This record gives sequence, structure tokens and C-alpha cells, in this order.
Amino acid sequence: MAERNPKNQKTDSGKDSLTPLMQQYHEIKSQYPGMLLFFRLGDFYEMFGDDAKRASGVLEVILTQRQGIPMCGVPYHAVNTYLKKLVKSGEKIAICEQLEEPGQTKGIVKRGVVRVITPGTILEDNLLSSKENNYIVSVLISQGSDKIGIAYADISTGEFQTTETDKKNLKYELMKLSPQEIIFPESVKNNGIYKAILNGTDCAASFIEDWRYNYGEAQNRIKQIFKLQSLKPFNLENKTLSVGSIGGLLAYLEKTQVNQFPQFQNIRYYSLDNCLLIDETAVKNLELIEGINTRTKENSLLEIIDFTLSPMGSRLLRNFILRPLIDVNEILNRQRRIGFFIDEGITRRKVRELLKKISDIERIVSRCATFSAYPRELISLKNSLEIIPNLKETISLNKDLVSLPESLSAICGKLKIPEGIFALINKSIAEEPPVLIKDGGVIKEGYNSELDELKKISKNGKSFISQMEATEREKTGINNLKIGYTSVFGYFIEVSKSNLRIVPQHYIRKQTLTNGERYITPELKTLEEKILSAEEKILKLELKLFREIMEQVSSFSKELFTLARALAEIDVFNSLAEAAVTYNYTKPKIDDSFELSIKDGRHPVIERKIKSGTFVSNDTYLNADTDQIILLTGPNMSGKSTYLRQTALIVILAQIGSFVPASDARIGIVDRIFTRIGSGDNLAKGESTFMVEMLETAHILNQYSARSLIILDEIGRGTSTYDGISIAWATVEYLLSKRNKENKGPKVLFATHYFELTELERKMKGVKNYNVSVKEYQNDVIFLHKIEPGAADRSYGIHVAQLAGIPKEVIKKANDILFELENKEIEETVDSDKKQLDFFVPQAGRHEIEYSQTNGNSLKDFVSSSSKIMVELDKIDTNSLTPLEALAIIDKWKKEYNK
Repeated sequence: MAERNPKNQKTDSGKDSLTPLMQQYHEIKSQYPGMLLFFRLGDFYEMFGDDAKRASGVLEVILTQRQGIPMCGVPYHAVNTYLKKLVKSGEKIAICEQLEEPGQTKGIVKRGVVRVITPGTILEDNLLSSKENNYIVSVLISQGSDKIGIAYADISTGEFQTTETDKKNLKYELMKLSPQEIIFPESVKNNGIYKAILNGTDCAASFIEDWRYNYGEAQNRIKQIFKLQSLKPFNLENKTLSVGSIGGLLAYLEKTQVNQFPQFQNIRYYSLDNCLLIDETAVKNLELIEGINTRTKENSLLEIIDFTLSPMGSRLLRNFILRPLIDVNEILNRQRRIGFFIDEGITRRKVRELLKKISDIERIVSRCATFSAYPRELISLKNSLEIIPNLKETISLNKDLVSLPESLSAICGKLKIPEGIFALINKSIAEEPPVLIKDGGVIKEGYNSELDELKKISKNGKSFISQMEATEREKTGINNLKIGYTSVFGYFIEVSKSNLRIVPQHYIRKQTLTNGERYITPELKTLEEKILSAEEKILKLELKLFREIMEQVSSFSKELFTLARALAEIDVFNSLAEAAVTYNYTKPKIDDSFELSIKDGRHPVIERKIKSGTFVSNDTYLNADTDQIILLTGPNMSGKSTYLRQTALIVILAQIGSFVPASDARIGIVDRIFTRIGSGDNLAKGESTFMVEMLETAHILNQYSARSLIILDEIGRGTSTYDGISIAWATVEYLLSKRNKENKGPKVLFATHYFELTELERKMKGVKNYNVSVKEYQNDVIFLHKIEPGAADRSYGIHVAQLAGIPKEVIKKANDILFELENKEIEETVDSDKKQLDFFVPQAGRHEIEYSQTNGNSLKDFVSSSSKIMVELDKIDTNSLTPLEALAIIDKWKKEYNK
């Protein structure tokens, strides 16, 4: 332990001279700049200098000083607890271990970094979320085009994927991946690009030499690591940016995962053109994977439909939600798999019981590949493999009774246990091993003859100790004499104070205690050497054997990863079937049309969060021609936003293959979903609420296609009324006019309080007015939450304010002001009409038209009445109106006007 205390010695010249230990520390530290060096000294990991200052604050440990050097330390047996805090704060840690046993070598103990832990390269189970991937991403930005290469991996599951896409899509991908770390070429350190990419994320940035991104270099490393003759098996030929980004990521992993390179399934190239694109704003507004207010899974779509029972299934379902399909055939395949589990309820329930017993095979295999698995994880792997035949039989047993979908049968065909792995674990690992390998007792008896022999010596040695204890008691007459052991002193004979007078002369005193003395004898030391030598050899041999077993398990990684993926898919499809049965979801019709038709649609999250049976369902019909844009008006709190969101969520559910909350649905493939919902600012970037609103609107108008679904919940509310109406009106006209070659436009749901926009239905083809119905009863307002054709005529904003608890005095004053403003608006309308009358009607004949106060009526009264008449006229079906009914209506209007 003396080695724990670094000293700075002064030379005669007054310059600092470092001890050999600190020289060793600085030499190793220089190889890992910017990282915290966990320097192993005995039972502690120590940190010195600036590292100690940085770590002590995060870890809340005491910062001390030795010879003027700041230092702090953490016990090695509890290191994961401290690592978790550091990684969460974005730190990177180099673990420096003692590579020799103290006392077995002359001079200072040899040390070296055995692993680098960064936010994106975590393997420790207690540092990871079992239901989420832990991605590390590499980005290569083209200098001569608008393209980028993205490669990402999760070293804890073996997943590795890549794509090439436009720069504008980078934010989308990063949002979906939620990476913990992004790798860039060194050259971008000073140009600010990487800072713009990281803005708004919690990612750590890391850098690797530019030449690692070179196509030739990257290509060679891919071939070497994955043992390929060409890149054709990974579909990477001529994909320069993808290959370059992969090269940077592989180089970074080689640098950080010292002698423990991760095992990957393969590299899969994917295209963003094969999935429904949902941008960052839409993912947030629609609360797909986390609630806006909770910032957790709670209140999200994921929470509601996640009935998965394995960590692998939960991670895959999350990926499904963020990447819905646009291929009709693949969606229909998923529907068939889900439909099978819905129809076969007994099978579904049996499969669910079996899935509960499946461990996280992906992460166990990955930890074996890096020699970081725990003994009990291998037993969990064995127990999981034991379930596979039963699971496969349970699903396939129905093939003679019902039609087992071909696509599901193909998945079951991948449920293959690699030959020999079950037997290997079964014969080598104890049934109930300790948590840590260092605790011993991991390897099963009979697996290794040398180990068995050492265990026999160790076991007999302990019985020899017991025999010696009995012999010494008899020889000395000290009945309470006992032989004990500590890691510091080894074996000793302990005698109480009351018997010290009869201790034999040949006993050698070793330690004085409060209640007695401890002694050793030559015979005891000889026996100790035999026993401890055997125990030490046992631990070393068990560690060696366990590493060999992990290596053999990882040799089956390709087959095990395939098996794990098949299990995850079965779990997801079973989960979606369970959700459909539990919530009464319906199978939607999927096709390549431009039509969106939903009957009795429901919001999948809100209907589960409110009192059962109280959610009001609604229909939606949109197409790319006659019903392209729904203008939705109605009061606040009436359910407009719910209606908008539920339509988008139903589309997403349908395109991941799920059944949907509706009595019937037809979904023509949607390629993108955009949302402009709510208000917020970004003051740090100098963006007001209105600017954010306009930026989001601009993004939509510049990116949509004829197959897009656009959700607009208010546009123009952050500026003056006339400005806002003008922008909103122009936006609707733009969405109507910009169509594809087939004269098809995007489907749009547009909620607004600008009732002026409802005029567009009359002026332009493709716009339909709908409103949320409201009932007024005894000076109260009842929101019916039902969407009906036609425009609303009031907002009921003051009523909502009253519901929110605004003081009565404020509500009363607001009503008074509203009354005055409405009268003022009527007067302004009169003035406007008077000016028009002056222009169109000769002065001589004007007395016959209005201005007079005959019968106490005025133009103001007429305008007030006529505005009501126009509302009624809008609701009258003139095609079915009889002459008698028309006369009756005119008579009623006349009487109202003459009151």
C-alpha cells in the first residue's frame, strides 16, 4: 500500500523530480489526453492533478493533496457505481490496471490501460438501459456535395448499420438514434460544424484522424475485420461516404476497446427512402417514444403498445415506431404475423409465458466477446437456449390447424441453437455460480482435471487446519484456542487474555488484540503456504478457463445474434397482437392510393389515460384531390389537437404493421409526416416564439411531397391578426397549388381560430370545413368533442379561461370588452358598407335604401341581423328546401329584423 502515496522529491537544483510511480502515471496518462485515468493502486483507483479536480466534483468524493498534488480515489470493488456518474456527465475514462501481482516483481508494478469507457462504448449492464440501445455514431460530411455518410453501432448488442443521405436528414437520424457519442474527423474540430450538429443533444463528441475516413483505408479495415474479399455482401460497393464513416467508427473502437474488439452481427446498409420519415419535431409533438411533459416513456405511444417481454423485443419495437415502413407488401407481412397471434389466443399466451424466461442474449454474447460477462449471465444464456425448442414447437404446432404465415414460419426457422454451445455451458459452469469470477466456485467439477486436483488440495487443506486446531487445543489445554485467517496476516492462532500464561514457548507472537494475542508457528506457516498456493492457483485457473469459455461462446456470435433477432421479432409481433386484443384495435387496409379514411378513430394514448368509455371517436377522410385539406375550427379545449394527433398516430401504427384504434381504416401509404403544433421559443439562438413557428412552417413547405401528411395546429398566431390571417391563408393556397405530375397534393389537417379561412372552402377546390361541436346550456358550454362538417362561429376562449380558474372579475371584464369589440366591428362594417353605398348608389335615390331611422332601425341593426342570417344560410341545404319552407324562413328573418 505504500505505493499509493506519490511523492515529489526535490533535487539540489530545486526542480521537481517525480517518483517512478508518478513517472509511470504521467507516461500512461499522456497516451489518453482528455480522459480521466483510473490508476489502480491496491484496492483503489486513484486520480491525480486535473483529473482529480474534475472527478471529485462529479463523484462527490473528497479531494485531498499529497506533496502538493491533488488526488482522489474510489474503491475498485464499487467502481461501476462511480463510472455510471462519470459517463452520465459525459466523461471518458481509461481504466489502468496492475498487470502484475505486487511483490512478485522487482521495482514498480507494471500497469496498462485495459479498457476505455466512453458514453458510446458502455458494456456494463448496470450502466445501460435494457429497453434502449446505446448507439455510437460516426459522421462523414462530403465536401463536394450535399451528401453525408452515417455509420452507427451498439457494441452491447452487436448491431451495426450505415446509410448515405442528404445533409438535411442528419438531424432526423440523430434524433431517432439518440446516440450517446458522435465521432468526427479531426479536421472538423475547428470549423464549428460539429457544434451545430451537437446543438440540442446530450451527445459527447470524439475525434479520430482524418485518414481513417479515407475510402481505401476504410475499405481495407472492413474487409480485414469482417473477413471479406469485397464489400458486395454488405451492399457497400461504390458507397464512398458510408464506407468512410464506417472506417472512422471502426478506428475509434479499435483505439478505445483495447484488445477487446466488439463482436458485430454484420454491417447493414439501409436507405431512408424505405421508411416513413418523421422529423424531430413530429416525434416530439406526437409523443412517440416519450411524453412531452414527462420526458420519459410515460404518456407516449411506446408506453401504450409495449407489451414486449424481453429487452431485445422492447428495443426492436422502439425502432419500429421511429421507422414505419412504406412498402405495402412488408407491412402486410407484419399484419399477417400479428393476425396469427390475435387469432390463436392460446398460442399467444403460451408464447408470452415462454418469452418471460428469455434473457438479453444480444448483450450477453457481446460481453462474452469482450471478456466482460459475468458467470451468472452464461447460466442465463443456457436457460434461454433451453426454452427455444419449446417456443418453436408452440408456434409451429398450429400449422396443421391454421395457416401459419410464411413470413412467421421463416422467422421460426431462425430459432436454431448453435450446436455444442448448450453442452459447453452445461458442463463447464456451476449451476449457481457466484456473481464475480474472483469469488471462485465458477467452474463445475469434472470440467478440468487440474482444477479438480487443486480444489481437492484446498478442501483437504481446510480440514487440515481444523485438525491442527483440535490438536493444538489438546496439546496446550486452551479450549477456546482457534485458528483464523486474514488477507493481511494469513493464518494465525488466536488465544484469549485469560490463557496467555499457558501459551507454549514455540508460539511466535504476531499481533496484540484488545482481548488476546495472535501467534504463528512454523508448522502453521508451512500448511498455510500449501493451502494459499492451491487457492491462488484455483482462482487463476478458473479465470483462465472462464475466459476460454467466453471466447468459445463468442465464436457462435453470428448464430446467436440471428437467434436473438428472431426472438425479438416474435416478441414484437406477439406484443402488437396483445395490444390489439386488449384495446380492440382493427386491421387497417393498406394500399398505394392517396386516400386516408378512418372510421371511429381514437387517440391510442388519451383513450387509455381517461375514464374508460368516455373517449369520443371521430371519422377522418382525406385524399389528394377533392378532400385535400381539412380546415378545423372550434373552441379551445374541445379536442382539435387530439383529433389532429390521433390521425397521425393511426397512420404510424398502420405503417409499422400494427392494428389501429378505429372501427375501420384505409391507409394510402404516407411517405412523410410533418407537424406544426404548439408554441415555444429558442431565445439562446435569438428565435422568438413566432420565429420558431415560421421556421417550422418553412421546413414543411420546403420538404413535403404529394404523399405527405401535414398536421398544422395554428399558423400565424404569434403576430398581428391581419399578418397571421394572411400567412395562414397563403399557406393553405400554397399547399393546394403545389402538386405533383399526377396533380396530387399532400393531405393536410389544419386547425385554426381564424374563421376567415373557412371562406376558402367556397373559393378553392380541395378544402373542406369541419368544426368541433359545442352545446350551450344554461349559460354553460359543453364540449361534445365530435368533429362535424361546417365551420364554427365562436371560440369560447373566455369560457376556457373561466374553467382554468381566472378570477370572476377578470372574466366579467373580458365579456364586457368582447361585447364592445364585437359592436365596434359591426360599426366598422357599417362604415365600410356606407362607403360602398356612396360609390355605387346615386345621391337622389339613397333615401329608399337605408340611413333613415324609420321604425327605429339602422344599418347597424341590419348588419347585426344579416351576419346571423348568413350563418343560417350557410347551413341550409337549398337542394332539398321546398318553396313553402323557404317562405317560412324568410318570414322568420323579417320578423326578427323588425323586432
